[in-house]
Amino acid sequence: MAPFSIGSVISPTSPFAYFGFLSTVESRLRIRGIRFTATVDNFPCYPVKRGFLSRKVTILSSVLGSIAATAVVAATLACYFNSRYRRWHKDLDQLARSMERLPGVPTKIDFIDIRKATNNFHDRMKLGGGGFGTVYRCTLPASASKLERPMDVAIKRFTRDVQNRRYDDFLTEVSIINRLRHKNIVPLIGWSYNKGVPLLVFEFMNNGSLDQHIFHRGGSGTKQQNIDDAIRRWATRYEIIMGIATALHYVHHEYEPMVLHRDIKASNIMLDSRFQACLGDFGLACTVAIDRNSVTGVGGTWGYIAPEYPVCRKATRQTDIYALGVLILEVVTGLRALADHEVVDDDDMHITDRVWRLHREGRLLECVDAMLISGFSPDNEEQLDNVGDAERLLLLGLACSNPNPSDRPTMREVVQVIAKLAPPPQVSPLKPRFVWPPQEEGHSVTCNDDSLGTSMVSNLDKSMASLTRGRA
Repeated sequence: MAPFSIGSVISPTSPFAYFGFLSTVESRLRIRGIRFTATVDNFPCYPVKRGFLSRKVTILSSVLGSIAATAVVAATLACYFNSRYRRWHKDLDQLARSMERLPGVPTKIDFIDIRKATNNFHDRMKLGGGGFGTVYRCTLPASASKLERPMDVAIKRFTRDVQNRRYDDFLTEVSIINRLRHKNIVPLIGWSYNKGVPLLVFEFMNNGSLDQHIFHRGGSGTKQQNIDDAIRRWATRYEIIMGIATALHYVHHEYEPMVLHRDIKASNIMLDSRFQACLGDFGLACTVAIDRNSVTGVGGTWGYIAPEYPVCRKATRQTDIYALGVLILEVVTGLRALADHEVVDDDDMHITDRVWRLHREGRLLECVDAMLISGFSPDNEEQLDNVGDAERLLLLGLACSNPNPSDRPTMREVVQVIAKLAPPPQVSPLKPRFVWPPQEEGHSVTCNDDSLGTSMVSNLDKSMASLTRGRA
């Protein structure tokens, strides 16, 4: 290819600008296979090593480009983090104002103390978690706990909807539990906040949740043996049921406005060092206006949800009592609300079906947990009392989990039965059929109708799917 000359095209005012321009042009044309020469009339020649200026300009351009790119990235990151910091600070101000408006004004605990105590939320400090977030155990120093002594606490770290800056669950739970004062409700110590994530601080329950003891057997060591011995004692289980019943009676009838827990289950029952039961996790709880007796919306855990709940989509005292009935049966039998379909027949999948079948067959006491049966002896008068108490609680559990809400006892009646101030309820040997709507409200249809049963299952599946998405 013929040489290409642009000597007459440009008239440089500076040899450096001239050679810088030519070296750049030469390198670009060389890539394309074009031979390039440049001459300028009457321009003094400078001896320059071939390619020297080209490499120098290239290196200089790369360095300057890198510096510019780094500066742009740094400026962008600075703006981003400054924006997030401003947003977090604004959220904290709004959250603090909301907390200050709550009765009792919950104690704010410095996040730095929590981070140090949990070793920056290390996995070995983790107790468990769920749709709301994660729970950690730690020991707060006396200066942080405001109790003039170090204190073992459980940190509930919320993560739901943090990206959308929504704190509905957090504010709902703290606004309710901050005002509750009962020996059988997990005490709230305080709250904290960090970078869009709110935290609740509760008193730590040494023996964990109830489900860890009645469902998960085994383990080794002295501590595990002591726990097994405690949960094998009938008196321990009876007191656990009594504690939860009195706590539920408190929120239903003694506290104003009325509170519906909506998620009563074994994993939400916490046990302190003396195995005293405390009702915890008010994340789904709601208050009910004085002039009303229900709230709209489905919440809870499969197996504890009353049959009418997914149909009418209203939580009432009766829906909480149904869940309590299932819990009572779990504590007495040691079986889960929902059994593995590979272990039991389909007709006995739910614990109420299993217990009601044995009740119909006149074998109700066969439901009692095998861990407790060894302590029942017909030759021991005290043990005979235990047998009577077991039958009392089994009948009470069936009455509370009656498919029809109008046939369930009230919490006042439940507490009286457990306290032995009233006889156990009369329970039909046959499990009642679910009737909806109730007869006094109009035409009723029993749940053995295939179309209604299919509709109920469909509605419940939709409700639970919606609930699962909400808590994920």
